Amino acid sequence: MLDDLSRSIFDQAYATNLVYEAGCWQKCGDAHCCSFARHKSKFRFFAREPAQELPLLPGEWAYLCERGWDKQFGDHEVRAHDYEIDGYKMQWTSVISRRPHCACDHGTRTVICRLYPLLPVLDVSGKLIKTEAMGMYEELEQLDGIAPACQVTSLSFEQMNLLLALVNTLAAHPVLRFYLMAYHRTKRHVFDRLAKVEGAASAFQKFEASMLRRRLMDHQALSAELNALRSQFTGPDVSDWMEVAGRLHQADQQHLSIILP
Repeated sequence: MLDDLSRSIFDQAYATNLVYEAGCWQKCGDAHCCSFARHKSKFRFFAREPAQELPLLPGEWAYLCERGWDKQFGDHEVRAHDYEIDGYKMQWTSVISRRPHCACDHGTRTVICRLYPLLPVLDVSGKLIKTEAMGMYEELEQLDGIAPACQVTSLSFEQMNLLLALVNTLAAHPVLRFYLMAYHRTKRHVFDRLAKVEGAASAFQKFEASMLRRRLMDHQALSAELNALRSQFTGPDVSDWMEVAGRLHQADQQHLSIILP
């Protein structure tokens, strides 16, 4: 069961109706961000099945289940992922929905779907430093120099305020703040390495080949970087953040279907 603070944070996040631009899913022609079908077609082996995997923040799956909103994903499975960093096991969950078109309902969409296409880049105190592309497909677009599929190019003042409100809500929770920062560090690690891979192949082909050969990450370097990030989370306001993280992971695990190493 979620603690009251985490439940309140998710209540606020899910009440923030950040949409960037009304009807933006029509501008790209096919709600690209709900399927990424055009980009998935560039792979030879990966992502062939009509499914969408959505990463969740710690405690978010438990929150969805408490509200009964897990049913929106239709035919789905939930996976837990682990990553060791010098004696601490990072844990996060993802939901894989095989529901046609959108993986979730607009009103109860996940945090990542509310933030997309922007990823907030935070400092340890929770201050927003900048934003950058949310996911791997946007990074691959940039590496290949192709036009972005997402046609959102600017924000109104109203939507900017909603973005800042959502980021501030999430950043107020030390566990969610750490995991957002860890995701950003990991994404940069992967795609900065991929940018150095030589050859004429497209970024999509290089990504797929690197993943098949298990070369996307230098795990020793990444683990050291994430552990250095963890060591910065000190002080009276976050001293118990790993204990809180453990309770969030436990709450999620009560509703899991698959656990991955």
